[in-house]
Amino acid sequence: MSKRELGPYPGLSYAHMVSKDVHSSHVVRRFALYPIDIERPEKGRRVEALECGRCQKPVKFKVLSVAATRTRRWVWLVLGLVGVAVALGFGVAIFQVGGQVAEEGANPVGPLALGFLAGFLSGIVGLSYWWYEDGVRGPGSPLMSFGEHVLRWPSS
Repeated sequence: MSKRELGPYPGLSYAHMVSKDVHSSHVVRRFALYPIDIERPEKGRRVEALECGRCQKPVKFKVLSVAATRTRRWVWLVLGLVGVAVALGFGVAIFQVGGQVAEEGANPVGPLALGFLAGFLSGIVGLSYWWYEDGVRGPGSPLMSFGEHVLRWPSS
């Protein structure tokens, strides 16, 4: 269904930032990778803290059951497909109304363009979350900035 396989243990690693070197045009970060050894629960979710292999600080993770992860995948898939359908609908409406705008002088394309953009963005977000949903939540946000610990690290 999606890229990540589901099993009794998450197949992810978390990373501890070992060093951060700032150069003139870029930042070089080095990480140490550690596995997430938390067994998936039968139902619902399990919140557990692991001791970091590098700094011995507790790192908190939320691991969802296989059924809960599949449910989240379906929700993300439905959101993504609805977003794509909305974007297509508004896109068709823009083309239909586009010729009438020049004749009548009104400009209904603005709200239609916003609807298209909202559908397009929700489609992209929903489908990407569907593809990468693995049922694990943890520290760090690689989209914003790296913290001391970060999840969603490629397995090596």
